[in-house]
Amino acid sequence: MNKRVRDSAFTSLLRQEISYFDSRSVGSLTSQLSDDAALIHSFSGQPIRQLVMSISSVLVGVVISFVYMWPFALVSLAILPFMGFGAEMEMKMYMGEDDEEVKEDEDGPGAIAVESLLNIRTVASLSLESIRLNDYTEALIKKNPQSLITTCKKCSLVASGQFIQMWGCALMFWWGGYLLWKWPDEFTYRGFLISMFALLFSLSGLGMAAQGATDRDKAKAAGERIFALIERESAIDPLSDDGYKGE
Repeated sequence: MNKRVRDSAFTSLLRQEISYFDSRSVGSLTSQLSDDAALIHSFSGQPIRQLVMSISSVLVGVVISFVYMWPFALVSLAILPFMGFGAEMEMKMYMGEDDEEVKEDEDGPGAIAVESLLNIRTVASLSLESIRLNDYTEALIKKNPQSLITTCKKCSLVASGQFIQMWGCALMFWWGGYLLWKWPDEFTYRGFLISMFALLFSLSGLGMAAQGATDRDKAKAAGERIFALIERESAIDPLSDDGYKGE
């Protein structure tokens, strides 16, 4: 499907009139096409499979945990949403979902890099390497002028996610130890380990499932841009067989 989307969008680009490219650079068009096709492909495939697998693992983990140590499972279920939230926050930073969506223009860093690579012979022959490097650096600063604050926010996001998860694990260990000390004849250490790790292993995929769900808005916007490009009628279609033909 990813190949069909790319082929259809590229064919539509070839059909556009010359004036269409006056306000849109080649770098921005190629970057946008590559990103949009990748978003559509990733949302239609992997997140759906990941969501089904994660939900199944959580259900199986909860059932196993209740079978071996039900008081521990009750407390674990109470803190499970908080631990899942912490894992989701941490995964958002790793996958780049915490970044604000900025529309790439012809002066963006991605467009500058693509244009420089496509015309690397011209850049090298005219000794424009330092100039293009300065343009790329200025574009990065313009895109994110407060990089220090952004980095601190990302670090705080990861730290908060790990803090919630670590304190949740500490609470589960303490509660499991208390149950073993209070009712040694009813619960065993083996049952405690099985009950706890069944929930922890099921939690490992919960963050990925939640992260996959957050991609929906971006994938929807990417699909709208792709279909808008495909359905756009060119004023002068070079690939069309219609029109006047000479004798």
